[in-house]
Amino acid sequence: MANSMGMEPENLIGKSCYEVVHGTSCPITTCPHAMLLHDDQEHSSEVHEENLGGFFLITTTPLYDDEGKVMGSVHVARDITERKIMEEQLEKALEDKDILMKEIHHRVKNNLMIMASLLNMQSRYIEDEVARDIFKDSQSRAKTMALIHEKLYQSKELKKLDVQDYMESLSRDIYQVYIKDPHRIQLKIEVESHMMDINTVIPLGLILNELLTNTFKYAFPKDSEGIVEVKFSKKENSTFLLEVIDDGVGLPSDFNKKRTDSLGMRLIHSLTEQIKGVIEIRSNQGTQISVKFQELKYPKR
Repeated sequence: MANSMGMEPENLIGKSCYEVVHGTSCPITTCPHAMLLHDDQEHSSEVHEENLGGFFLITTTPLYDDEGKVMGSVHVARDITERKIMEEQLEKALEDKDILMKEIHHRVKNNLMIMASLLNMQSRYIEDEVARDIFKDSQSRAKTMALIHEKLYQSKELKKLDVQDYMESLSRDIYQVYIKDPHRIQLKIEVESHMMDINTVIPLGLILNELLTNTFKYAFPKDSEGIVEVKFSKKENSTFLLEVIDDGVGLPSDFNKKRTDSLGMRLIHSLTEQIKGVIEIRSNQGTQISVKFQELKYPKR
């Protein structure tokens, strides 16, 4: 210690450690020896001492006499400076990685929004209504993906999202795009809060986009009125259930969910298979489409 302090050993004799090391007139509050004197128990503490030039793990262990009374203590100081420096470097590297990942999400979101804007601009020059709707649907899908990256950029988690926040935002965005008169069609959202891996959230968000888009486009023809409900909840056996329900005109009598030529329905089935889910469609005084699935376990990266 004398060498570390730049002092001669004889100058340390008779001095308390807090005088020499801390430069104080009494023990510091984190001093393990002071805590030992208070409760006669062993104590450890990590301290940073400028005078000693680093970090130290200080441990004080009581010595008992035959009657069980403390008659002294053993102090052990381990130099952990190298370990602390490595920990700080690792924390800095992880922080830099998180910043980089957030920047990537931010840029991907911006690129997707640019793509959506280009599709919107191009659609203005298309006279064919069917072709224009295709552009509009593609724009909606790009925005759905962009919203995921925006939420990831804003989140403290970089691999998981709160599906409640995401689904509520997505549902309202699609509603505003397709429904010009909010008094004609009401949107009700009942979504539970669950943190889910982005590998599940991405296909789930695209499924919801297709379901809502189809509902707003076809369920209420000729300015009819109605209600659209979006529900998401966790059921038994860790099963999740996504539901889109409307009280519109329902599906055509000859509708076959497995043989439809609709790109939207093909996407819904493909994405449902991607999350190992099952889709159920009911059409009676409206339409109810349900997607049941269990969140897949993805390896940690």
